[in-house]
Amino acid sequence: MKAERAAELTPEPLVRAGRLKDAAVSAWLGGRPGQAESLLAEARELAGADTALTMEIARLRGRFELNSGNAAEAVRILAAGDTLDMLADASEAASYVGDTAAMIEIGRRAAAFPEGFLRDVVAGIGATLAGGGGHDLLRRALGRTGELREAAEFLWATAAASYLGEVDLSSELAERAGRVARVSGMTGQLPVVLEFVATAERLAGRLAESRAVSEEGLELAREAGYANTVAAHLANLAAVAALRGEEEACARYAGEALAIAVPHRVGLRAGLAAYALAMLDLCLGRFAAAHDRFTAIVAAGPGAGHPTVVWRSTPDRIEAAAGAGDGDAARAALEAYERWSAHAGTAESRALLARCRGLGLPDDQAVEALGEASRLHANPFEAARTGLLLGERLRRTHRPGEARAHLRAAFETFQRAGAAPWARRAYGELRAAGESVHAGKDAPPAPEVAPDLRGMALDALTPQELRIATLVADGATSKEIAARLFLSPRTVEYHLYKIYPKLGITSRTELARLVVLRKAPAAQHSML
Repeated sequence: MKAERAAELTPEPLVRAGRLKDAAVSAWLGGRPGQAESLLAEARELAGADTALTMEIARLRGRFELNSGNAAEAVRILAAGDTLDMLADASEAASYVGDTAAMIEIGRRAAAFPEGFLRDVVAGIGATLAGGGGHDLLRRALGRTGELREAAEFLWATAAASYLGEVDLSSELAERAGRVARVSGMTGQLPVVLEFVATAERLAGRLAESRAVSEEGLELAREAGYANTVAAHLANLAAVAALRGEEEACARYAGEALAIAVPHRVGLRAGLAAYALAMLDLCLGRFAAAHDRFTAIVAAGPGAGHPTVVWRSTPDRIEAAAGAGDGDAARAALEAYERWSAHAGTAESRALLARCRGLGLPDDQAVEALGEASRLHANPFEAARTGLLLGERLRRTHRPGEARAHLRAAFETFQRAGAAPWARRAYGELRAAGESVHAGKDAPPAPEVAPDLRGMALDALTPQELRIATLVADGATSKEIAARLFLSPRTVEYHLYKIYPKLGITSRTELARLVVLRKAPAAQHSML
């Protein structure tokens, strides 16, 4: 309000325009998007022939549009700029839309700027999508990760790793962006950064944590008027619900996300919502239905053809096609995935590729490929998915003794994560392989049997309680937690008072140990 009042008292048009621009930013970050847009429109009228100020205003218009309006319109506004920052914003907007042609052209324009981290990422993404030359630029940009300080920079590094096919590194960088955003005090940036943090938690199989982050991001995005970020968190909540086998919640969240993402042209989030519905079918063993939904992600329906969604969903698409008996579709998807992963260098990326190859092979060869994948995995949740597939093949080739170790580890990981459909499937395979998971006879389906209380108990916490528990595990004091979550220290202590009896513990030390065990389970340790 002070910035707006200062603008009202300023008679000189250009100075007033600059102050109106600043007031628009304050209004936007304060959750008043309508007022922000009105102030910016007034600033635009007063800016006149001042090119630099006009470009600043245009960039803000584009950012506002990207956060809460039509993402395709944001591309149009931002691509008209001639600075590297505006081109980077235009590339980001085009990635949300799924406009590959625009990203290629923007990357070509960015390549004309002097070498640097942001230039290399934007130019590298464009060149990669064009079919050549971009991977060296992206690798060089990632070599500068140690120099990064801002959350937005880490998100660009996340994108670079993603386009190299290194989903595990991408997730790690997203989590670093989240930590930087929380301590920076830039609250207006936080709901957007939390989109990527929530995804990273989901991909790691930390479903309760992913849900908690998206619940927080959803609340912050609604308060700020970031409609497209609301869609992102709803789509992630749909994906989490799918992995937990919660059909009603998955359908509800996906429907709400699509209601925003489709008219706003946010193909990335529409694609994620469609992915969640496909994953629900895959988790529940409805392979034909899952295969149809994954095919639609590539060729038809909301968000269809979005390059990021298509690439990152390909391992799941291959599994669905193989389960549905469509070998031709599985092979075609594998060929595309091999091309997309050609420049990936992390163990996890090689593990996913080995698993995809194994799904299309005869049983004996599949066991070898899946065994290789199992040895390479660094992500415990993906390791469990591979272990389940390997155990199934081993049992099918009459090697139940070898199968049981893989199935038991998979079952325990799925239980810990709360991934009920896969836990039930692993439990059924274990029984078929000759092992009773529960000491008693006629044990009910997983995950109700023999629950691992260390992990499953965290599911009893509310999203706010889980956020506090995670920060305690990171060593934060009540005062530090209060500052990060915009609470009072007394409120933090009150939440801890409620957390302890829920988990059957009495101290911060026990709470930290519990959360650490959840994040690094006994089993071995993709970005939509």
